[in-house]
Amino acid sequence: MLLKILPFLLLVSTSQGFWFFKSRKVCYAQIGCFSNAAPFNNVMGILPDSPNKIQTTFMLYTRENRETPQILSPYNSNTISRSNFDASRLTIFITHGFTDTTKTGWALKMKDALLEVDDVNVIPVDWSPGTKGFNYMKSSANTRVVGATIGNMLKALWDTTNIQLSRVHLIGQSLGAHIMGYAGDWTRSSINIGSIGRITGLDPAGLHFEGFDIKVKLDVSDASFVDVIHTDAASIMNFGLGISSPNGHVDFYPNGGKRQPGCNALWKVVCSHMRVIDYFIESITSFCEFKAFPCLGYWDYYFGGCRSCRNGCNRMGYHVDKNVHGTFYLQTKTEYPFCEE
Repeated sequence: MLLKILPFLLLVSTSQGFWFFKSRKVCYAQIGCFSNAAPFNNVMGILPDSPNKIQTTFMLYTRENRETPQILSPYNSNTISRSNFDASRLTIFITHGFTDTTKTGWALKMKDALLEVDDVNVIPVDWSPGTKGFNYMKSSANTRVVGATIGNMLKALWDTTNIQLSRVHLIGQSLGAHIMGYAGDWTRSSINIGSIGRITGLDPAGLHFEGFDIKVKLDVSDASFVDVIHTDAASIMNFGLGISSPNGHVDFYPNGGKRQPGCNALWKVVCSHMRVIDYFIESITSFCEFKAFPCLGYWDYYFGGCRSCRNGCNRMGYHVDKNVHGTFYLQTKTEYPFCEE
């Protein structure tokens, strides 16, 4: 019975919010106050934990220290000035989603791929203490504090090294995509140091974000360029974990964006949600271009109408063309290498 009514409950909580909680706010040193009033009424009135509890950690990797990270702090400039951070390089932040981490696994594979192709500063951002257990709503609320903390890290880099924000690329998966949206909004509107150059959303989380105001989720105002890849954008009624609506300057929907081929029946939901990471990591080093075609939407793709570059194709992933905007669809293979020649 629970499985039958859960999609309905999720749909109601996502698209309408809940009206019965009391309006409150919490305030934390260095990042300010957070209210659960609209538009931030998307997680049933739950407020974010303190930065001390979430313990956001910044780990710098460069070609000088590929394997051992240097820990940076937004509140201690010495950690920056004594590190290998070089403001002349492109700086890439990476963060994770629900019950995940960047201290192991896919984030380190992405870091290695980035350092292989480019001389960059790579900063995986770990907030795993803020997303332990199964309280997804608390994790969703905590994204706001993590985003503000990343914003303060960027401010510290700006103060210490005179970094150009146009040379900053934020990459987030699932809840992490919205975190990067908050970080971009923070640098522009809260601490007023300018706009981030690029944010990449890897299947941004849908639950508690789909259908709500753009202030609570990643959108085009959060950076000069926002590209989004949707891999699990089935409806909430069908347990889709990703957001379905376009929310970038460029939105890619591989294989229709709802479910990904090669994901078995038992784990197909989580697999489709995480498959976006495989696509993006492959796109960094692959000579195959993940060629994507402009498309009016899912049904246009479904009936085979998205196979022309007459209006300009694009390249999904790390090497996206920032000058070609719109919605794009493509097909992939069922296993690595996923890119179709």
